[in-house]
Amino acid sequence: MWDTDRTHSGEIVIAEGGSLTIENSAVTMAEGSRIVVDEGGTLTIDGSTITASGSPYDIVGFGYGIGEDGSAFLIPASDYSESFTAVINAVDEGSFFGMEFIAENGQSAYGNETIAELTFDAGDGDTWVTVTGIPSASMGISGVVINLDSGADEDLIHIPSYDLQTRNMRPYGNPSYEIESNGAVQIISSDIDRGRWVMNGDTTITGGAINDAGPIFATENSASISINGTLIDGSLDDHDVRMGGSTSSDFVNVDWTDGLTDRWERRVGTQQVIFEASDVVYRVDGLGYNQQNSGSQITDQSGIGTIGMGAERVVEIGWAVDSEEYSESPVWFEKAVLVTESYRTAWNADSTMNDYGGSLEIDWNITTIDASGDAPGIVEWFAPSISMTSIEGTSQDSADINDGWGANVTISNGGNADAVVYFVCDDADTGDRQSVGDIYVGGLVESESESVFPISWTPSEEGDWALICSIMTPSQLVFEESWGGGSVTTPYISFEAVEEEVAGSIIPILVALGMGVIGVGWFLVRRL
Repeated sequence: MWDTDRTHSGEIVIAEGGSLTIENSAVTMAEGSRIVVDEGGTLTIDGSTITASGSPYDIVGFGYGIGEDGSAFLIPASDYSESFTAVINAVDEGSFFGMEFIAENGQSAYGNETIAELTFDAGDGDTWVTVTGIPSASMGISGVVINLDSGADEDLIHIPSYDLQTRNMRPYGNPSYEIESNGAVQIISSDIDRGRWVMNGDTTITGGAINDAGPIFATENSASISINGTLIDGSLDDHDVRMGGSTSSDFVNVDWTDGLTDRWERRVGTQQVIFEASDVVYRVDGLGYNQQNSGSQITDQSGIGTIGMGAERVVEIGWAVDSEEYSESPVWFEKAVLVTESYRTAWNADSTMNDYGGSLEIDWNITTIDASGDAPGIVEWFAPSISMTSIEGTSQDSADINDGWGANVTISNGGNADAVVYFVCDDADTGDRQSVGDIYVGGLVESESESVFPISWTPSEEGDWALICSIMTPSQLVFEESWGGGSVTTPYISFEAVEEEVAGSIIPILVALGMGVIGVGWFLVRRL
């Protein structure tokens, strides 16, 4: 237990089964210090203050330009009775290139590398300066130096940025200490100042205040965070809490930073989608807050593609309470839909046939999305479901090898999409390919119906033979029988050569002819 004021440096690890209680004390966290709570460990902060050892953060804008949401700071010109130049400095000698500082008195100054300058006359009142330009949301301001026209260099007046009055600006800097938890954290009636708080276990915050310590990270889907009756003021980003897609949360009577700082965001990392076939062209509509269209994407040889470009994206925003968006709907959440654009295989290669596939809703809570007919989130989906039902011969157990054996092959389609299906037949014992008609036999099998295809089989020699016929599945399928297929084997059929009936002897015919000749001769002799 820590129950006295102290400065903590280095790293403390609260291992599984261990605990640390900080009670009624002020703890100053030295630069680079850490407290790590392993899974199964517990950290309790009760009636205490946790603060950083260094100076407060600098400031930065939100990048919204001029207008109601413009980021601005106040030059206290009324404090000085003579004219002066206000020199605005970038953090860590960064660059203001691309930024403009617009004073409400009409003058403006473009950033010149590390500084920008504005001039003021004696008698000028306090003046708001709006920060614009794309870099204004990423380049911090460290402060303002007042250079009096009558003064020498030693008379320069330094105003650090954290002492400036601001509007629509937020803290800027790097946290100097870190609290990282995969275990349990309880914060009760305590004040937290700055630092990086990564709460990926079970976190409960009750009462107290959190100053410039946002966003609080609870990004693991297994994490839970509860905040009740706490004041939150200041975040290094545009939201106070950042969560994962499935992080459990409960926020009650929280006094949020508000303004341009939203209450929370949910973000998800890379998501992939798995189709049943390769080379499927698809797109994703409604990605992120801007409702972007991903553009056409294509699956690889394993049927795998990404959702969008595979980058982290925001899927939920708890708007600031005083924002216009909040008045319309307190929480926005993504409603992305995957749509197939081209889904062709050997079974629907003909351009007159419809594409397979359809559309499905994207679930944030899973990293791998199933794009098949039985998957959750399906809006509509079209695919065949093929099976070979039977092979029925004209004779069941025997046939004349000279005539061959005729049969009908029945193929059914229980799916909701047509398919052009072919099959081949082999000797059931040797596996040798058999001729049963064309090289490939088959044709169109419409959805929710069956088709019958005749075959004629003549084995190479007499004997008892059986035939196995198998459906040819598309090579585009990742798993051969994703849409059915299969085979049927016939019973053994006895093939024999049947002798044709032989014609009668020619001798009786010759005798008859001979007797006829004799009779005719006798008749002719009688006439003589």
